Amino acid sequence: MKNVYFIQVGFAFDKSVYLPYATGTIVAYCKAQPEIAAEYSFPEIIFRRDDIENIVNGMDNPYIAAFSTYVWNVEFNKALAKAVKEKYPECIVVFGGHSVSERMEFLAKDYIDILTLGEGEEVTANLLRMLKSGEDLSACAGIAFKDKDGSHILTAPHCPESVEDYPSPYLSGVFDSIIEKNPNLMFDTIIETNRGCPYNCAYCDWSNHKKLRLFPMEKVKGELKWLSDHNIEYCFCADANFGMFERDEEIAEYIVELNTKTGFPKVFRPCYEKNSAERVFRISKALNSRGLDKGATMAYQTLCDDALKNINRKNLTMEHFSGLMANYTQANIPTYSELILGLPGETAESFCQGLCKLLRAGQHNSISVYYCELLPNAPMCTPEYMNKYKIEPMKVQFNHIHSASGKKDNIPEYSYLVRSTSSLSRDGWVYANLFSICLQCFHSLGLLRHFAVYAYHSLGIDYYDFYSELLDFCLNDSGLVGKLFREIKRKLDGSLEGDWNHSNPVFGNVTWFFEEGLFLELLYNSAEYEKIIDKFVKPFITDSDIFENLREFQINSVKKPFESEKKFECNYDFAEYFREISSNKDFTIKEKKTSYIFKAAKKYEDWPTFAKETVWYGRRKGATLYTNNPTMIETM
Repeated sequence: MKNVYFIQVGFAFDKSVYLPYATGTIVAYCKAQPEIAAEYSFPEIIFRRDDIENIVNGMDNPYIAAFSTYVWNVEFNKALAKAVKEKYPECIVVFGGHSVSERMEFLAKDYIDILTLGEGEEVTANLLRMLKSGEDLSACAGIAFKDKDGSHILTAPHCPESVEDYPSPYLSGVFDSIIEKNPNLMFDTIIETNRGCPYNCAYCDWSNHKKLRLFPMEKVKGELKWLSDHNIEYCFCADANFGMFERDEEIAEYIVELNTKTGFPKVFRPCYEKNSAERVFRISKALNSRGLDKGATMAYQTLCDDALKNINRKNLTMEHFSGLMANYTQANIPTYSELILGLPGETAESFCQGLCKLLRAGQHNSISVYYCELLPNAPMCTPEYMNKYKIEPMKVQFNHIHSASGKKDNIPEYSYLVRSTSSLSRDGWVYANLFSICLQCFHSLGLLRHFAVYAYHSLGIDYYDFYSELLDFCLNDSGLVGKLFREIKRKLDGSLEGDWNHSNPVFGNVTWFFEEGLFLELLYNSAEYEKIIDKFVKPFITDSDIFENLREFQINSVKKPFESEKKFECNYDFAEYFREISSNKDFTIKEKKTSYIFKAAKKYEDWPTFAKETVWYGRRKGATLYTNNPTMIETM
């Protein structure tokens, strides 16, 4: 029997680590083929980012070492592959995964022999058959390899027509030994209910197969029950468009049923379909009835028409978006929106205005901004595309957000990000970053949100003007917020370092996104937070009575550790005012003596636990503000 080792390593977060799903699917498929199972053995998948020498020494005469390769493990895989080749020169080293493209760059390494391209189950099985029989690999579709003369051969593409017969790595026992041997680990999981994507967004490498293929419902439900039976807390759904099919509602209902019976899974995290609004709403409502999802994704990526055209994407109209936001708010379902910074055609001003368009449409709960990353199999990464839009890439160390503070891996990984384009200068990129960080900290996380909403709806002060002036204030402030913003700007200006996070042991041994770090620092240093209100906000609101009462309401709305409830009075019913606005209704604030009780769902006795559960885990649910959840508010 020839040993075939599969390697799919990832980073652990605390004691959580993903089961190696991608390689697990390939192992399950290959073991189900009798002629392959008779010739090859498949030792336990290597999934831990351990010492390379120890991994190599633990191998037993490997015939093939097959690596699943993506942005978080490219360099580690190369180092391990080199070490394997040095000790076992006859071992065939195969690289596959999202970071392997038809440009065949990996074949330039003398320790890599074969590449698999696209989906791996059938390609790998065919490769194993041909290696066994000694056939010419040129006939194996979906691979690239080195010919005897050293030239690189790219074979015909392989596009599987069906996934109906693909066995489950969960139900076939591929992961059983991993779980048994690692009782101290918490395993996160991935499942697919379908595969493929009909869209062609230029920045995305999710699927190179446009045909959508459904996994049998029996398999999907069997895997979900397996997760529940094994007390799996977190499940990521790797469908590109969950909610596209009618049966997805049945799947969501089954997940709710399992959670109700066993408590597991605790989180089911899908990426929702973009154009099935009513079905996605019903699915979100079902999942959120049990707290299974962080909320509904209202993704836009960009609101710039030129950028949308360049990335081959269409968005919902803002009117439709605004109506959906009101529906989700009335149903008490949290929503979050996502934008990508650096898309070709976007300018610094259009990006900042895009953020504010989301606020104008009612997205106050959560906005996340991601850097535009060049992924090897995305259309954006082709030389033709990059030349057309003058895309300037930068190679930066992979940013291990929410991992151990100060963690230094002896084999750093790298991302390739868009630093500038023909429409976005380097300085514009830095400014757009700072603006988005400012808006996310003070609006999405909520430190000044109620002031900004009041200023927009009752004083006619646009969000763009409010947050532009706030950013200028922060950059020039002589106190804590100025110090923090200037440090962020320094890090962004020196972007090649890739040091784009914040850390402070007060909040645990964890790194934070800049906006999260700012939020925590100002909440911890409450006097500095209140100075911003008094020095920056007060000049906007000339009615001193409204300002003082709104100041009380805003400060008390932000959750803090060590508190179970807050009681206070205002001369105005601000809760009703903001609730009506979030429901897309016009509402004029009226003087009305109101007593408030804000009740915390949980009292936190330390800052690290509060930061982790409220800011890290709870951000997209709007967990930083009492006013995001009407059930936490009592009025009299």
